Amino acid sequence: MSRAGVPTTRSGSPRELVVKGAHVLDPSAGLDGVMDVRLEGGLVRELGDNLRGARELDASGLHLFPGFVDVHAHWRAPGHEHREDVESGSEAAAAGGFTGVVTMPNTDPVVDRPVVVEGLVRRIERESRVRAYVSAALHVGLAGERLTEMKLLREAGAFCVSDDGLGTQRASVLRSGMQYARAAGLPLILHCEDHSLATGVVHEGKHSALAGVPGTPASAEDVATAAGLILAAETGARVHITHVSTGMSAALVGFFKRLGFADVTADTTPHHLTLTDELVATLDGLFRVNPPLRPDADREAVRAALADGTFDFVATDHAPHAAHEKDLPLQEANPGFLGHETAFAALYTELVLPGKLPLARLVAAMSCAPGRWVGEGGSLAVGSVADLVLVDLSEQWTVGRETLKSKSENSPYRGRRLTGRVAGTIVGGEVVFGRQDTLESSGARFGVRA
Repeated sequence: MSRAGVPTTRSGSPRELVVKGAHVLDPSAGLDGVMDVRLEGGLVRELGDNLRGARELDASGLHLFPGFVDVHAHWRAPGHEHREDVESGSEAAAAGGFTGVVTMPNTDPVVDRPVVVEGLVRRIERESRVRAYVSAALHVGLAGERLTEMKLLREAGAFCVSDDGLGTQRASVLRSGMQYARAAGLPLILHCEDHSLATGVVHEGKHSALAGVPGTPASAEDVATAAGLILAAETGARVHITHVSTGMSAALVGFFKRLGFADVTADTTPHHLTLTDELVATLDGLFRVNPPLRPDADREAVRAALADGTFDFVATDHAPHAAHEKDLPLQEANPGFLGHETAFAALYTELVLPGKLPLARLVAAMSCAPGRWVGEGGSLAVGSVADLVLVDLSEQWTVGRETLKSKSENSPYRGRRLTGRVAGTIVGGEVVFGRQDTLESSGARFGVRA
């Protein structure tokens, strides 16, 4: 059994809103041009010119995309609310244009029992500004041994299961987990990492050697990715490989997808698409992340894999940490970056503007494909859910504490000037984020999606 909260405003059902004069871009629906969009009853009702409505929003000069969907984020609830919570995480997501987010289970307690899932579902229904999809743990305590009761987790409201944060070290456990997930009707998000090889804190290579910092070889990811793909092919499970960061793993994913061996999708992150392990030289704990930042050759390989469709999505791996957990030397800092609020701007600045990736391909990877994967959003076609993001592609802004909604500020782009900024986010036909005078947020709340 799945659960789905119904988007409502403070006054009841979503009201009519006509978004006027935006440049609409939706690769999935073949839309690319200036037009008006009528939203009513939580759905896209009409596309055309000179539409009129009781409520109108002048979006001239802005681009309108299907809302972004992030299939990998850490909102830190329950247990680590000093880093992030449902309210602040959803506010950060809305500010970044995300209308849907899949939350990871490596919390305290771990999301491994129906009672924890139910509690998180209720909290999301009370506090989230965007649609949220709860990922439960693949194994109890994420300890890699005893599998969770996945059918019961699904009945409690879980959308999928995952081993994110630690990975599954025993192939026999992973194989059984895939079989159980398939039987339970749940997708499985895999964190591919072999702990017997992953003994360092940064990528093992020239920069780790020069900095004198222990490195982890790329093979730590590649070996686990190969095992995950082989087991996915054997079991027929619906598997998603997350935060792919190496050229070899990208090639492995492409091989299995091209030959139709497995029902597999994959993503990479904005930071693996835009940054490299040269930042190790700073010895700044801010730049510790897992998987680690890779050399330029790997960055180019994952860029190519995104461009050619090997990677279905971009996912942020939004991982907030408090200042005292990141303002440390590399070897002592917690791994992870903020991601929600800078994802689009970083990729637009580093990939689209230089001509390395078409804007339509970026929208497909951030909106259309992940929306289809979660079963909600990702399109502006008439009849689709009214989840949209308005973006000013010309605005330049500097990333800093004052520009972030997250509780934390561990952005790897801190102090950098980016181009392209979210002006407003609409979920179920209601404005949930509006910046400055462009839009005014209604403060609507939206329930869990399972």
